[in-house]
Amino acid sequence: MEENMTTAAADDSVVFSDLEGVAAAEQTAEAVIPPKKQKRRINRQKLQDNLWGWAFCIPLIVGTVWFIYAAFIMALLISFTDYSIGASGTDGSLADFIANLGDHIYQRPVTDADGFPTGEFVTQPFYWYNQIFTKVVTDGGLGVSMNEMGRYLFNTVFYMIGIPIGMVLSVFLAVCMSRDIKGGNVFRVLYYIPCVASSISIVYTFKLMFDTNGVINGILGTDGLQWISGGESWNSLTGQESSSQFMRDPFWCQGFISKCVIVIMSVWKGLGGTIILYVAGLSGVNAATKEAAQIDGASSWKIFWKVTMPDLYPVIFYNVVTSVIGGMQIYAEPVLMFGESNYTSGYVSLIWHYGLETSGSQSTAYPSAGAAYGMFLAVIIFVLTLFQFWIDSRKKD
Repeated sequence: MEENMTTAAADDSVVFSDLEGVAAAEQTAEAVIPPKKQKRRINRQKLQDNLWGWAFCIPLIVGTVWFIYAAFIMALLISFTDYSIGASGTDGSLADFIANLGDHIYQRPVTDADGFPTGEFVTQPFYWYNQIFTKVVTDGGLGVSMNEMGRYLFNTVFYMIGIPIGMVLSVFLAVCMSRDIKGGNVFRVLYYIPCVASSISIVYTFKLMFDTNGVINGILGTDGLQWISGGESWNSLTGQESSSQFMRDPFWCQGFISKCVIVIMSVWKGLGGTIILYVAGLSGVNAATKEAAQIDGASSWKIFWKVTMPDLYPVIFYNVVTSVIGGMQIYAEPVLMFGESNYTSGYVSLIWHYGLETSGSQSTAYPSAGAAYGMFLAVIIFVLTLFQFWIDSRKKD
């Protein structure tokens, strides 16, 4: 009896160990062989939302790819060529031109010692880029020469003086408007009106204000001062007879006076948009931190610099970056106010002049040259933007 029970127990232990081995083998097999993926049920509402989202995004994506990235690549390619527009039309379609790009790399005719063409050509893919840095303009009768790109780029940088001026005024007015005062919303609307006004109407208004007999000369007591035009030099303005090129060159006198008008107009026109952004930024300043600083006895000025400004930094950074990018591309305002002139026009005017203008003494325009000038401007903007983000990263560190 006892032997039978011992035998049965031994058999049960063997069976149990066998079952454990089978279970372990099954677990190993499950670990090695991945389970079959279950079919996910489609959420129709989520699918519909995604489709509508993509439907709204696709026009923006297509427009960005075609009008920015593809256009940038095409402009870069034709900047090494002699692609032109003249009285007889263009050099064929742009697509055909790019397809046969190798045949259109800019070639300069070779001349002999007497200046006569020899019939040979030298390939110069960087001809237009070389012109950017070497072309010189000379004022007639004065003999004052200056690099053409340097003049137009100086005008552009001068107009950017309005950026810090506008920033300071915007922050000051936004702080005033964010206080609990009567009519605060009315002031916000009034300051924003110039942002929605037509540039043509604004330029016309400022032309009347800064006219020789305009209200500005009347207020300043400078009757007869030519703000808009006149080609005055410092010699003619002050009644001196200095032989200095600086005193004789209207670029540094008339150009300086005229550019000041654009700076004033740009600050006034852009004030409303930046004020709205700063008012929104001020509403996000940590009220508890300000209250704690007040309890600790901090003055209003210290609270502004130590509490408000750090919280306002993201808005300031955004405004600076976008203002610099927009300021480097200024074109319409100086041209509408003064016409095309190297005294006042921004760098973008060179892109228009060489790339598209076929009137007056220039019967042939070279979009290839305009593309080269545009590429150089893109590099400048990229470097400036990269520098600003570098400064921002150092501040965060």
